[in-house]
Amino acid sequence: MKKKNINKGILTKLIIIMLLLSLTLVGCRGNENDNGKEINNDSEVENVVTDTHEEIIDEDTQLVHDSSLELKYAKSFSVDYYKGGYKTITDWTGRKTLLVPEGKEVPQVKENVNVVKLPIKSLGAFSSTIVTELRPLNLMDKVSLVTSAQDKWFIPEISQMMEEGKIKFVGKNSAPDYELIQSVDPDLILITSGTSHGGNDTIAKFDELGVKWLANGSQRETDPRGRLEWVKLSGVLFDKEKEAEDYFDAELEKIEEIENKAKNIPTERKTVATTFLSGDLFYVRNKGDYLVKMFEIAGGEYIFKDLNPDMDGNTKMTAEELYKGIENAEIFFYDNLNGPTIQSIADLKASAEYLGDIKAVKEGNVWGFKPHYYQSGDHAADIISDLYTILTTPNGEITETEYFFLMN
Repeated sequence: MKKKNINKGILTKLIIIMLLLSLTLVGCRGNENDNGKEINNDSEVENVVTDTHEEIIDEDTQLVHDSSLELKYAKSFSVDYYKGGYKTITDWTGRKTLLVPEGKEVPQVKENVNVVKLPIKSLGAFSSTIVTELRPLNLMDKVSLVTSAQDKWFIPEISQMMEEGKIKFVGKNSAPDYELIQSVDPDLILITSGTSHGGNDTIAKFDELGVKWLANGSQRETDPRGRLEWVKLSGVLFDKEKEAEDYFDAELEKIEEIENKAKNIPTERKTVATTFLSGDLFYVRNKGDYLVKMFEIAGGEYIFKDLNPDMDGNTKMTAEELYKGIENAEIFFYDNLNGPTIQSIADLKASAEYLGDIKAVKEGNVWGFKPHYYQSGDHAADIISDLYTILTTPNGEITETEYFFLMN
């Protein structure tokens, strides 16, 4: 019996030793991942655990995506940033423009990608609105071509540079002087697209001649703050993103202050109408248009509140249809810049006699637009402030503001 107990004790010790050796060998062999691959050291374990972020490669340029430009209101363009300082701008049609930093190589891009090398030293501004997007960043000296004659400009700096020959007038957007464009040879042309001001034929000709262009779509924004935010595109083109953001935020704060004041107007909101005459038809702003939004921010109630609320731009109406819709409007803004045949209440009545029975016309509360209105897009906050003043001041106490005048 004693001998059996001794053998049993020895056997137990042998089993323990074997178990210890087995654990030691496993520790030396290392761990395996889910695929059965052996990981031999702590650094490899760390790499497996921490390497969870995959780089996003842009399929059009093969560049590594870094970030995107924050836009609060603008919906007709976007901007992406890539490692190495590269940027891409995507317009409302989906067309992508790659901005290549100075000294950097042009990457292998897909055929449909437009390539523009920085810095941009000169550009064509084929809309006065585009110039107002450059003005806040002190970039008007980059303009070398425009499509408005000198006597149509109400921005002194542009008029002066045209006088000095630094800026050339190349004709209308729809039929510019292509030979002049080639002789000036701008680095880029900014042209409105999606409207009659920037036709496909002009853009096709640019492509044929190898002229670099970028579609500007600020006119497609249905909110004045969205149009104002296009200053950020100018910032992207000239590496002035911070300046553009600061300017936009400051203007946005001004607009918000006016909007808050308008919400606390003690009386009922006054009804507002706006139109212009072209030929035999009146053009009436749709409810979804940016100008209507400006009226509403300033504290007005648009008289055509059910007129295409999801659309910007205008709807055509006869004089009779217009009268039926705005008969009781308290304030009437007539766009005498788009409809130049009417500059006074007398002209308005002459266009259709019964328009004289409109409440705003009878009470002499018809306002026109001053010449520089459409070249003041960067001053949207000031324009809305003018509208607030008109809407809250008793009729007859003021006859003009910075952007509007009372018709007689």
